[in-house]
Amino acid sequence: MRFVSIISYWILVVVGVSFAEEEDYTPARAEQHVIDIKNHNDNRSGCLIWNEKSQLRDDLAVWKRELHHYNEQLKKKYYFAPDLRTLLDDDENNREQVCREFADPPPAAATTHVQSSTYNMLLSEFSSSDPKTVELKKMKSMRGRNLDTRHGGTQSSRANLMKEYFHESQQLSYSSKQGYMEPLLPPLRHPDMCTPTVCTSKPCLPGSSRGNHVSDLDYLIEDFGHICRNVLHKKMRTVFVDMGALTYHVEETIQTIEKYRRFGIHFDHIYSYDNAANNNDDNTNVQDVYGNIPAHMRMPLHLINIPISAEEDHDGNPWTMLMENFEPDDFIVVKLDIDTRSVDMPLFRQLLENPKLQELVNVFYFEHRVQMDEMQSYWGQHSSGLTNGTI
Repeated sequence: MRFVSIISYWILVVVGVSFAEEEDYTPARAEQHVIDIKNHNDNRSGCLIWNEKSQLRDDLAVWKRELHHYNEQLKKKYYFAPDLRTLLDDDENNREQVCREFADPPPAAATTHVQSSTYNMLLSEFSSSDPKTVELKKMKSMRGRNLDTRHGGTQSSRANLMKEYFHESQQLSYSSKQGYMEPLLPPLRHPDMCTPTVCTSKPCLPGSSRGNHVSDLDYLIEDFGHICRNVLHKKMRTVFVDMGALTYHVEETIQTIEKYRRFGIHFDHIYSYDNAANNNDDNTNVQDVYGNIPAHMRMPLHLINIPISAEEDHDGNPWTMLMENFEPDDFIVVKLDIDTRSVDMPLFRQLLENPKLQELVNVFYFEHRVQMDEMQSYWGQHSSGLTNGTI
C-alpha cells in the first residue's frame, strides 16, 4: 500500500511508505540516503537537503527540473478519459491497448503525439452512447506508443514513467503494487516551498513566497499505467474516502479526484465525512457542499455529516464502513485530514496495524503534522516528532 501525507488544508505531500512484508518497495536513492543519514532528517528544518550544499542537493535539482517538465506535460492532458473498466473486453485481453492509450503518462516530447485509430474508434462509440464520457470531445490528439512488450505489461509500465521523464535523475521510488511514485523526502510537500520567490509586498502575503507552494499538489506522482495493468479490472468498484475537509478545502479534493479521472479512474463512490455541514458556526450547509463540486462528483457523493469516531467497530468510524461493504479486489483511495490529533492518529494506527484494512486500501493520503520550522506558522506549536518519524 502506498502512504502519502496531506498537510495544512488538504495539502498533499507524499510520504510514500509501504509495508515491506506485504509488497516489494524500493525507495529512490535520495529517499534511501535521507533514511540512512540522520543529520538530514533529524532536524527541525524540512528544507535542509534542498538548501545545504551537497551532492544530494545537486542530484535533487536534476529531479526537480524533470518534475517541472513532467507537470507541464500533464497539464496538456486536460480532458477526462473514459472509465477504463468500460473499455476492457469481457476477457480483458485488450488491457495493454487500453492502458497504453489512456492510462500511460503523456509523452515527454510533443513530437510523439500522433492521432490514434483506437482513440477515434473509442471516441465515436462512447461519446455518442455514454454521457459520462462526453468530455472526450475536448481531446485534440491522442498519443501513440511503440512499447517494448517483450517483458509484459509491468515492465512496459515501469519503463514509461521512469524512462520517459526521470531517466536522468533516476529518482523515483517503486512499489510492486502501485508502480513508481515520487521519493519520500523532507519537507513532505512540494520542494519549491524551500526556494520561495522573492517577496515584493509588505507584509509578505501567502502566495508571494513560500505560501504558493505549501498547498501545491503538483509534485505527487501516481503511476496510472501500472495501476491499469496490474490493479484495475473490469468488475471492481472504485472508492474515494474523504475523512474531513471537503467543505473547507474542496478545491484540493476536486483536483485529486479529477486527476484520477483524467487517467480513466472514475470513482463509483465518494464518501465524504465532514461534520461542518451540521455546525451552525461555519456558515456551511449541504446545499453549499453540492453547489461547490462539479457535476461528475454529485451522483457518487455520499455526504456523511456526523463526527468521525476513532473507536474501533463504531458506526462513525470510516474503517468500519469500508470493511463491511468492500473487498480487497476493489480500488480504494483514502484521504485522512481531520485536524484533530486525537482522532487522526488512532485511525492511522488502526490502518497500520490491521492487515484486513491494508488489503482494502490501495492509496492513502494522510496529514502527519511534525515539528518543522517552515510549517510552524501553519501548524503552530505541538509536541509531535520530526520528519524522520514520518519517513
